[in-house]
Amino acid sequence: MEIHQLVHTLSYGDAVSGEVLTLKRCFQEMGARSEVYAINIHPRLQGQARDWRELKSDFSGKLILHFSLGSPLSQFYLESRRAKRIMVYHNLTGAEWFRGINPRIVADIESGRKELPKLCAASDQLIADSKFNASELKAIGFEAHILELPVDFARWEMKSNAGIEALVKSEGGLQVLHTGRLAPNKCIEDVIKTFYFLHHKIESHSRLWLVGIDIDTELYSFSLKRMVDELGLSDAVNFVGCLDDSELKALYQNCTVYMGMSEHEGFCVPLIEAMYFGLPVVAYASSAVPYTMDRAGVLVYEKRHPQMAELLFKIYHDQSFRTRLIQAGHERVSALSYDKFRARVGELFSNLDIS
Repeated sequence: MEIHQLVHTLSYGDAVSGEVLTLKRCFQEMGARSEVYAINIHPRLQGQARDWRELKSDFSGKLILHFSLGSPLSQFYLESRRAKRIMVYHNLTGAEWFRGINPRIVADIESGRKELPKLCAASDQLIADSKFNASELKAIGFEAHILELPVDFARWEMKSNAGIEALVKSEGGLQVLHTGRLAPNKCIEDVIKTFYFLHHKIESHSRLWLVGIDIDTELYSFSLKRMVDELGLSDAVNFVGCLDDSELKALYQNCTVYMGMSEHEGFCVPLIEAMYFGLPVVAYASSAVPYTMDRAGVLVYEKRHPQMAELLFKIYHDQSFRTRLIQAGHERVSALSYDKFRARVGELFSNLDIS
């Protein structure tokens, strides 16, 4: 049996890419021959995927399309009529977030919106990675099974980066972490504004770490860096770009609290990763975030920056409150283990006559 996957970009550390590789592992454990085909492949993952043009349109096995924006893969999927087609919907961020930032991304998203109903209609089965994403498909007339994004904690078995660990520990104090692409829908400016009140009004012994790439969103990244300068935070905010897993692990293990202010997420894996490492999580209650958090952190319904700064300080200062949040996070993480993900994959793909 052959089960192949199509994904636009196989990235290092990306949540969708993580699911793609975990699914590949599951299928191979189920005895299937499974490959990943992508348009773009991160240099560190060259051995994990092949160029999508190597896959023939007359392929007659099981073909999975991971969909999050318009691309040539959509037409290839539509033309692969001999295959049993399964689409995994990872959500489409609103194009309005990228207007004035990157017209190509706007065009890809708008193209994706137009393609989505056709792709759904052509699919033998639809899968969404959250209730929120399933609700988007239902709104256009299609039902989807839910397969939550996996968090493969074996990824973190390496030692943390000693240099970064030593740096964070030497800084001490209240250290706020945010990870993820520097993209407008992430609303990182709200994290920075909150940190302004924390650092200048409440706890000067504090630092903000912003981890993530700004490829294709450089204009947004520039605006964040300008804001940091204008707010007098240049010495307290670190833009660290893309980190490898050992470096990111050092931050997860040694920071004080995780904060996310995103207004559009299909799932948001960093929330779960933070919980895994025992970081209390504060996040804005938008899109899929309440579902992902599942009462395991603090959900914020209004972006009142001074009050959110006080909340961060409370988490730092109130050990009892902090401990309760950490325990709730560990409980949420336990529901997303690889074993549970694999069992769910077995259920879904057994129904599809794949296993």
